[in-house]
Amino acid sequence: MSTGHQGRITRRELLRRTGTAGAVAGLGALGSVSPWSTISALAGPSRVELTQFIWIGGGQGVVPREVKQRYEKLHSNVSIELYEGTNAVTYPKIVAQRQVDPNKPLINFGFFNVDAHTRGVLDDLWLPLDPKKIPNMAGVYERYRVKENKGIGWGLSGIGILHNRKLVKEPPVSWNDIFAPRFKGKVMLFDYAFAFNGLLGVAYANGGNEKAIDVAFEKFSKAAQDGQFLALFTTNQQVKDGLARGEALVAPYFTSFAITWNGEDTAGDGPFGYTVPREGMIAFTYYFQIIRGSSPEQVDVASDIINMYLWRDTIARYCNLTATIPSITGAKLKPQYGMEPVFQPAAIEKAIQPDWAYIAQKTSEWRQRWDREVKAKMR
Repeated sequence: MSTGHQGRITRRELLRRTGTAGAVAGLGALGSVSPWSTISALAGPSRVELTQFIWIGGGQGVVPREVKQRYEKLHSNVSIELYEGTNAVTYPKIVAQRQVDPNKPLINFGFFNVDAHTRGVLDDLWLPLDPKKIPNMAGVYERYRVKENKGIGWGLSGIGILHNRKLVKEPPVSWNDIFAPRFKGKVMLFDYAFAFNGLLGVAYANGGNEKAIDVAFEKFSKAAQDGQFLALFTTNQQVKDGLARGEALVAPYFTSFAITWNGEDTAGDGPFGYTVPREGMIAFTYYFQIIRGSSPEQVDVASDIINMYLWRDTIARYCNLTATIPSITGAKLKPQYGMEPVFQPAAIEKAIQPDWAYIAQKTSEWRQRWDREVKAKMR
């Protein structure tokens, strides 16, 4: 926080003058010292109110409420409002409020998935994060950092290949196994969502990428004509039911669903398995962002709180509650997740990270190609 704002000394300046600010700035790359242990209970006289966006459902709100309660207890001048929702619904509201008054954002900071993050980059919505105010950014894997620090990737969901582990004795090991003869007529694909349905993975597995996608469309088109695909799905329940009943044997999708769906089986014997393809899973990354238009005081508090989340123990608790993969070194997961292939550091570092901005620009064109070259040829 800058000094002398409206003639007042800020909390950060007070810490600096009393010799404790160095401890905050000097946190190691792994966040080995809890940032909570270096925060003074003294609060400046200036009232700071800000709004944090959090995701709704599935345990997503537990840690944010804990952080809010503890931070407000340590800073009597700070009030944090939690705004719950989904990125799909909330992001347009953020943009609409910006058009009404760019200096009074609906949200000051919070959690955003890669789709909202990408749209925000294109809309110039995000403020750069200051590593000096958020030293725990140093603990994030290099590949999950953002150009100009306009956000920081704290975690991800991996996209690989789901399968019925009771019926598939030889699990798929490559994105190209979607087309294996043993799975003919037993492959389900998410309709249109090209990160989720294997199109991007197949492109990368065959020397292409999002900017060289033709090789993947050719393979999917031929497979559709040959009867490789059982059906297209648009909901989680559809793929869950198809795999559980054995109507489908494999489906490119989020690996976390196999873990959570098996966890719902009281007998502990769910049929869902998954593969992290040898070419790499697709990383569907999650970010912390600060929204442009927030005041300097709000930015300082938001930075402080983001630093709390990026401490390895805080992010580990969040990930353990939500089956999210942390992109922070040293985060200790519960034994169940520690044994899962998708949570291994090597898989996280190797994960494919496409150019999502380019994909956003090409989605309309790809939908037309998908209708023409894949859906129209399915039988």
